Amino acid sequence: MRTNIKDIEYFKNYIELNKDDIKFYVEGLEDGTTPKDRIWAVKRQIFTTSLHTVIAMYSSGCLIDEIQNEFNNTIKHLAGDWENSNSNISLDDYILMLWMLSLAILLDIDDENFERIVKVLDTNKQEDYIFDILIAHKFKSRKINQNELYPKAFEFLKELFATKDIQSLKEYLDKNWYKKFTSTYWYDNDKNKNEIFFGYWSFESGALVKILGLDDSILKDQQYYPYDLVHFKN
Repeated sequence: MRTNIKDIEYFKNYIELNKDDIKFYVEGLEDGTTPKDRIWAVKRQIFTTSLHTVIAMYSSGCLIDEIQNEFNNTIKHLAGDWENSNSNISLDDYILMLWMLSLAILLDIDDENFERIVKVLDTNKQEDYIFDILIAHKFKSRKINQNELYPKAFEFLKELFATKDIQSLKEYLDKNWYKKFTSTYWYDNDKNKNEIFFGYWSFESGALVKILGLDDSILKDQQYYPYDLVHFKN
């Protein structure tokens, strides 16, 4: 277990139900029983459920190799199923894509699969400073766009990139990170009577620390920081 918010039985049940749901939705698309006006919504549901499953696997203590395999499936669902319906990406969608890029770096995903994530962003013309910093770690020729889609929510990442101050990051994670996201769909999910909690993790912090090669020993027991993922080597 990597979190103490829920027990192992909760996560086993959550992951199993999610996988059953994904199978049901995929079969509906394949056999043509999904109504045409529901196809986009169902594809979105498959992607988000798959990503939530990956995060729940991490929270529950699954081996990182197993998480990596599941994440490759999530990329397939993203590449075929994700799209932003308008030019203004919501904060929730922004975070989903930030998780995808961050997890791809932390799980040391191969270039081909990483490019699939990038292609989704580029196709939807989502230009963002934080996205580009992460992408440039893999693709060195990536031009860093100075536009910031959510500057207030992720100013701490920009500051970390500039200052490389791990102590400031720790203080931010300890005091402010979770409270910054009260408007997101996953905030306080652990208090919901339904089983919708999958974990609270600042994967973006871990990915940037990995990129910068910082000594993160003071973050080893920080509740939102994915320490072992940062140190995973494929």
